Amino acid sequence: MSQPNPVESELIYQWIANLCDTDERLVAMLELFERRSQFPGLGPLLWHAFGAVAGLLQEVIAIYPSVTVNEINPMQSQRVCAAIGLFQTIGSHPDTGLLLLRSHLMSYLMPLLKMTPQTLAVEHVRLSVLGVVCGMLKLDSEEIVCFFLGTELMHLVLRHFELGSTMSKVLSGFVLLRILEHDVGLKFACRYQARRLHLVHTLVRVVHQMTLEPEPCVFKHVVRIFLRLADNLQGLALLQRLMPQQIRNGHFSRIKLPGYEQAPIDLDELNRKVGQSQDSNRKTGATENINSKTI
Repeated sequence: MSQPNPVESELIYQWIANLCDTDERLVAMLELFERRSQFPGLGPLLWHAFGAVAGLLQEVIAIYPSVTVNEINPMQSQRVCAAIGLFQTIGSHPDTGLLLLRSHLMSYLMPLLKMTPQTLAVEHVRLSVLGVVCGMLKLDSEEIVCFFLGTELMHLVLRHFELGSTMSKVLSGFVLLRILEHDVGLKFACRYQARRLHLVHTLVRVVHQMTLEPEPCVFKHVVRIFLRLADNLQGLALLQRLMPQQIRNGHFSRIKLPGYEQAPIDLDELNRKVGQSQDSNRKTGATENINSKTI
């Protein structure tokens, strides 16, 4: 990736400085957001620049009154999405991701996921916040996972995984899977029966949706989350009871899922995991019955 030339660098520094100016901030945010992929060091620059993060935070807080009434307009969405996008630049950088986490600034973004309208303006905000979370989870840090487990993220993400747009479902599925891939996340999800039921029932409803309108990118996350849950004894026991018939009977192995060609392999592995455990339980129960009769 090429570095900006001196003229471009000066522009970037000026736009960062303009984040402190409410009149110049929108243009500065949009210009920086557009060039974030061209400048890999933008995250640390934003984090350490005087007043830059405070300016971005002001943009997030400014739409709270609209969030409380569950509605924002396109102009508000454009401004806050630009700010959130720059937070993603900070959060996804290995040098500043944990710094952003430890500052607890992510707590200011979580309320934006509570909005439920499916309007384009709200959807853009929703995807932007989920993008920040995904970027931070890609850093593969247990500290980041533990932080998110202490928030409402799991509950909010499950709702969007079931009721959101295709893109919201894809990002929500990614978040769930990355959290569950860590042992601490899997233990958290399976520790209490209410949590296990909420997670599995949501996945089952998503599978029913996929039966009517298959979405390979979404279904891939569902299957891999099921596979991960099967690594936990309590999660596995619940899957034995609630696994959808569409997965058990090979329905999804018989239809085309473009982009998820590995589906038959993953589904076979999932059914093998659940089936082997069920067979083992039946044999154990039969042995116990024989022994009790002998006694």
